[in-house]
Amino acid sequence: MKSISYLDMVKEILNESEFFEFEKCYNNPVKKSIKLLNHRWYKNKKSDLHNIIYYTFSNERDLSEPDFSYNWNKYNDVLFATRKDNLKSASLWSHFLHQAWLVYVQEMAASLSVQMLGVEEWDYVLDMCAAPGGKSVQIADSLLSSWTQWRILGDTQDSSSQAPQNDDNVWFLISNEIDQWRKKALESNLHRCGIFNVWVINQDWCVIWDKFPETFDKVLVDAPCSWEWMQYKSDKKVRQRDEKKSKKLSDLQIQLLISWLKALKVWGELVYSTCTTNVLENEYVVSEVLKEYWDKIELLPVPLEEKSDWICSWRWNEILSAENAKKVARLRPHVHWTGGFFIAKFRKIQSFWNKPHPTPLLIGEGKYEVLGEVKIWEKLSTWWISPVSDLDFFISKYTVNIAPKSLIQSHFENRIPSIEIWLPIFKILEDKKNNSQKVVPLVWIAQIFGHLATQNVLEINDEQLKLLMEKRDLIDERLKDYEWSFVILKWNGVGVWLVSVQKWIWKNKCF
Repeated sequence: MKSISYLDMVKEILNESEFFEFEKCYNNPVKKSIKLLNHRWYKNKKSDLHNIIYYTFSNERDLSEPDFSYNWNKYNDVLFATRKDNLKSASLWSHFLHQAWLVYVQEMAASLSVQMLGVEEWDYVLDMCAAPGGKSVQIADSLLSSWTQWRILGDTQDSSSQAPQNDDNVWFLISNEIDQWRKKALESNLHRCGIFNVWVINQDWCVIWDKFPETFDKVLVDAPCSWEWMQYKSDKKVRQRDEKKSKKLSDLQIQLLISWLKALKVWGELVYSTCTTNVLENEYVVSEVLKEYWDKIELLPVPLEEKSDWICSWRWNEILSAENAKKVARLRPHVHWTGGFFIAKFRKIQSFWNKPHPTPLLIGEGKYEVLGEVKIWEKLSTWWISPVSDLDFFISKYTVNIAPKSLIQSHFENRIPSIEIWLPIFKILEDKKNNSQKVVPLVWIAQIFGHLATQNVLEINDEQLKLLMEKRDLIDERLKDYEWSFVILKWNGVGVWLVSVQKWIWKNKCF
């Protein structure tokens, strides 16, 4: 196997005219895009929400919906955000809506793999390679949005939505990240977005099925790959591709994909994606797994009408049949103005074992001390927040945390002792002098319960939110009635922040 340049490798895949188009866009940056965090905005109608977002970004960015669709339904959960010509320095990450975590900066192509998964609120879902968290945020946001519509609003603004079938819907996600440092980034991004329905675990990819055999309805695998679309983030115009290393990586991907298929329930669905154009890491992986488990899995069509032409063979060797090659999806930078991306979708039609594989027993009541609901709701009554029956509160060393009741009752921590999830809503401070504890509210109370609060609430404008995101303290005459209390701040009706009030000043220290 030889080492060739990236452009030479792409030239083997594309015809002459298409390669010319690719080469022209090679040095251009990928379009930036944002995902709307729908669980924060659910009280707004979709048309009103888009008007707010478009107007708020109007001075800096031109927003546009992507063309991606299937059966006339557009995938518009993520919007392109193109910087205006007169804007030279402002970063999309510095925009105050991103700082307030009302939107999430996410690459368009990467977001499509979640759309292809088609998660429903009663699904057990596993995100296998979760950090830094974009796809986990997207899945959890979808589940939270569905839950808030039915459990809190009691109705829906979308006539196409279906009512939940029962009261035991799952509406949570398990996210796995093997790297400890990347796991910290994952947890940080989930917390900042007000996501509280995710278990974060740190397990070996190859043996995850042993902990969770045939457990999940949906599995998302954004596999470790050569990251070839990352050349757009480098000044180097040509990088060498060592095909021997690519083949080793491909062999690893095959092993991992088989492991993750073992964690999938029969009739469950798995989406496999990579951010590379390399055939060895895409079609070849799909082909090898289909050969080995031809009678136990099937390749499903990726529901995307705008995907690029398929690849059946490479270097005079057939990889996939024409029928199967049409089912997978390739996204190409010069066609879709995204990063290079590949998506395949599988369904498991038969168990990988001749007899049912024993599922590890869940013994005991779990390691978390679940607090009495009345006690916590009394604390939240400061803002006249009505109790919600689907939530549990539990205590860790320094915080009071919140999670879905169905998640706590699943006791997954008995299978994986290192499992972690919580979104802290109160901090516990020790008063050693008086031998007592003080409970201080945290900013996530505003993100989770801001829509339910009817007392100690103030609406703020764009300029105030900008200053708030700069961690500034502000003076406001309306605060004279809130001396020494905590106030939830809303922007366009959405709970965004929690501040303490001291002498007419917002003390912006509730992080």
